[in-house]
Amino acid sequence: MKLKYIPNAICIIRGILAISLIFIPPLTPVSITIFIIAGGSDMIDGALARRIKDAKSELGATLDSVADLLLIIVSVFFILPAMDIWPEFQGFILAAILCKFLCLIPALIKHRTVFFTHTIPSKMFSLSLFFVAVLYLMLYILGALTAVWLMVINVMFVFLIVYAFAIIIEEMVVISLLDYPEKNIKGFWKIKKVNEEYRRRMKSDSKEENPV
Repeated sequence: MKLKYIPNAICIIRGILAISLIFIPPLTPVSITIFIIAGGSDMIDGALARRIKDAKSELGATLDSVADLLLIIVSVFFILPAMDIWPEFQGFILAAILCKFLCLIPALIKHRTVFFTHTIPSKMFSLSLFFVAVLYLMLYILGALTAVWLMVINVMFVFLIVYAFAIIIEEMVVISLLDYPEKNIKGFWKIKKVNEEYRRRMKSDSKEENPV
């Protein structure tokens, strides 16, 4: 396998591991191990994509977003219900997931294609959600899940839910303002630069096709 394909392969494996959690009882040693491996791989593929030549691509960004979304959906419907946390979270997280798919509307309207952006805030959300879940699981395994720790974790989930809706709004804004479907944009603060680079590229291509 060429090195540049390794990050994409890791994304595919993460997606497969996420789906496998559907068929494994939650909060068992096997499911906890798979969840930690799947979530941990999210920190590896991005780092490799940045360091391996020609590894970054739109396909990689799409695979990464899909794998992250699969892991979040499986966590919400198959792991979260087994955790001793406030039951209201499920409804809010489900609403956030549905709102995430609303981002496809501006993508279809403006860009005539379906895509999600791969921003730094969205990656930070995935990693934060993973770390909070791992904290719960580690305390659960050690038998140290006290009432105080449960309150701390529940409060963390409150902030994560608020953050989730914030990054969904950001993604809608980014998609709506982009001149072309740039999946790898780092965040809303890069919109102007990305659009300017795209316009310069289009202008340069136009001059090459129609020389004076």
